[in-house]
Amino acid sequence: MKKMIYIIALSIPMLLLSAIHSVAADEHTKRNIEEESIYYIVVDRFNNGVSANDFDVDISNSTAYHGGDIQGIIGRLDYVKDMGFTSIILSPVFENESTSYYPYQIENYKEINKHYGTPDDLKELVKEAHDRDMKIVLDLGIDSDEVITDLFIETAKWWIQDTNIDGYKLNLVEGVSPNEIATLATALKSEKEDFLLIGESRSLNNLDRFKEAGIDMFYNTAPYEGIQSFSVVDEAFRNIEMTWEQAQELDSPSSLVNFIDTLNTVRFTYRAVEANEHPAPRLKSALTYIYTTPGIPMVLYGTEIALNGSEPPENIGLMDFRTDQELVEYITLLSKIRSGVPALTKGTIELVVNDEGLLVFKREYEGEIAFVAINNTTKTQNFTLTTDQIGEEKELTGLITEDLVRPTDDVFHMVVNRDVSEVFVVRDTTKINYTLLFSVFIVPVLMVGFIYLNKRRHGNKKPE
Repeated sequence: MKKMIYIIALSIPMLLLSAIHSVAADEHTKRNIEEESIYYIVVDRFNNGVSANDFDVDISNSTAYHGGDIQGIIGRLDYVKDMGFTSIILSPVFENESTSYYPYQIENYKEINKHYGTPDDLKELVKEAHDRDMKIVLDLGIDSDEVITDLFIETAKWWIQDTNIDGYKLNLVEGVSPNEIATLATALKSEKEDFLLIGESRSLNNLDRFKEAGIDMFYNTAPYEGIQSFSVVDEAFRNIEMTWEQAQELDSPSSLVNFIDTLNTVRFTYRAVEANEHPAPRLKSALTYIYTTPGIPMVLYGTEIALNGSEPPENIGLMDFRTDQELVEYITLLSKIRSGVPALTKGTIELVVNDEGLLVFKREYEGEIAFVAINNTTKTQNFTLTTDQIGEEKELTGLITEDLVRPTDDVFHMVVNRDVSEVFVVRDTTKINYTLLFSVFIVPVLMVGFIYLNKRRHGNKKPE
């Protein structure tokens, strides 16, 4: 009897490992570009790590320095990592031409702004980020009056050599040509083969030429107005099919960076508050959209605390880490869902419903199907799907609310509560996993029974 119990006990871990082995992920798989997610940090407004560089600081003045620095970012890397972000873009960290905090008034690309720290601080940041499997990208802040000269290229290469940064963000403004970008990209990628170049442009025109020149990602301006529609309730997403068609016309639509806010826009929260809306539910709708449509999600620091602000510089206020964590937790969940469902990063997209605040679309990749439902309305919404859209002997599992939907007469009756978004994945109809059932439930019950009977039998023996 004891031998039997011992064998069963040894078998349980092996059975459990066998049952879950098929869903274990390879954590060391190299990320494709569409699997990236970006957190943009305005260095001066994020976190103050060192008081020694707090000169000219006045947090009551929106045009003055507020004390944020590179050491402050190092101290919050786990905060960013835990939300699921894979890359960080830093606002320009170079020496400014004035006492203004505004990071785009660059005087010397070879020096770090003394308010932010030193080159050694930047090296430490890059190392700490790499230890967490994250990339550090510097915003170069190129403006239309500047030309990509040989000196500029040599300086850009020097920062790679000195600090091992992973990329640059460039403004693709008038005066910067694809030929200049090609010269820059060739030089930089000869230093580091997988070096990232992210381009910001006012439109999607001619982006394929810049892609051929070496730009890896582009800010996606097309859906911006539509995304802002989530700041109020009961409003259809504006020009959604045209937005998707514009993106699909590019050679690599998965390299587009989708965003809610940038340094040049009013905050999404500001729009919601102006409409007398609570910003958190509205932000959840917008975040769900950028995390589940083709492209790379980018979140401007402070979005996760519903940071408010109108026109620049009011839109880049000081970060507060002591606020409610509701949106932080939601971004973390969306990151996990996006990384676990390849259809959300690589799949096709098809509109199902776009009706006064209810948006439903289908993503599909190599047989995997997901439906995303965003209810940005004041009431519960209902819609139907059919087995023609989903397949026979299938069911839908919600990854946010954990709903399970099975068909009735070949029709799936879908219900999404107000202010709720859901990602439904199509699964085979649930069947009993007898191996798992046996290992998790039956074996422990049998063990308890054997032990009980064994003790009872030996306990009932009369002493001789």
